[in-house]
Amino acid sequence: MSTMRYKTGLRVPQNGIYRVWHREHRLPHEVTLLGEEAFPCCAQCGNAVTFELVRGVEIDPKGFKVKLCQIPPVDDKKAA
Repeated sequence: MSTMRYKTGLRVPQNGIYRVWHREHRLPHEVTLLGEEAFPCCAQCGNAVTFELVRGVEIDPKGFKVKLCQIPPVDDKKAA
C-alpha cells in the first residue's frame, strides 16, 4: 500500500482505486481514477482533500464511462 499522498489538481500517476481524505466534514472513502487525469476537488471542502493509492487497476479508458471532475457532497441524513 502506498503512503504517498497527492493533492487536488495534480496528475493521477496510474489507474487505480484511491482513498480520499477530507479535511473535516467527511470520513475517508475510495474512488476509482484514471491515470493522467487530474485529482478532483471536493464540492464541499474544495482543495482540502488528499488522495492515497490503495491499489492499481487495469482499466480500459474507452470502456470507463464515469469521469470524476468533483467529489460530490454527501447528505449525512440520507446516508444514515
